[in-house]
Amino acid sequence: MSEVEHPMDAIFQYTEQALHVSFLILSQPAMADGQMRRALIRAMEGVSHLTGRQQSWLQQLRGEPGAGRIDFGDLDMLEVRGQCAMIVAAVRDRLPRPERGAMLARYGVGDEKTEGVRILAGYARVICGIHAYEPVLHLIARHYAPRKTKCDGMSVRDIGDRWGVNRGKVQRAAKWMATHFVALEARAVERLGATFREHGVVSTEAEREWEVERARSAAARAVTLPAQLPRSAAPAHA
Repeated sequence: MSEVEHPMDAIFQYTEQALHVSFLILSQPAMADGQMRRALIRAMEGVSHLTGRQQSWLQQLRGEPGAGRIDFGDLDMLEVRGQCAMIVAAVRDRLPRPERGAMLARYGVGDEKTEGVRILAGYARVICGIHAYEPVLHLIARHYAPRKTKCDGMSVRDIGDRWGVNRGKVQRAAKWMATHFVALEARAVERLGATFREHGVVSTEAEREWEVERARSAAARAVTLPAQLPRSAAPAHA
């Protein structure tokens, strides 16, 4: 990842914003600045449920007062796409395989999200309490699906009935995923954040403010990951 010459003019405020916007931008064809912003706004408006942070990013794209900023400065859209490509490359090159899967499942669009779900299925299978691949894959897809989608044939009962798995076992696996995937995401954001701050991609000051929130959230949902990961979960950089 190449360094930005003026770190004080970081494009993004914090790591999650950099990831979300970069994956969104690269999911769209190359276009002029105004067109790209409109395309991103449409893409985010099409999401059935936005988190508080995602709503903030949408407000920033719209240019609403007091919403913070995504500062592209003097970069044209091809240069912006280049910065976003380096951010996405960091996800692929700098993270252990399970963390990479969590980032792709959380922020990826289309095939990249599917790839992330499949990586996590390889990681979670067996240690989540279910040995069969298909129900694990289905549960992970449910975990990362928009809230509206979860109500459409993706309930715990639906998944258990479809794959012939005891409902209690499915519920326990879903709870395991909720806690462990949060931990994987937090760990990945911590690794990437250090790199992004070093290269001036995100604002150090704004990132520190978010770190307080991250620490509070992590403390509330802390888990201990298995010391011995299965072979499919071993760190990889391919």
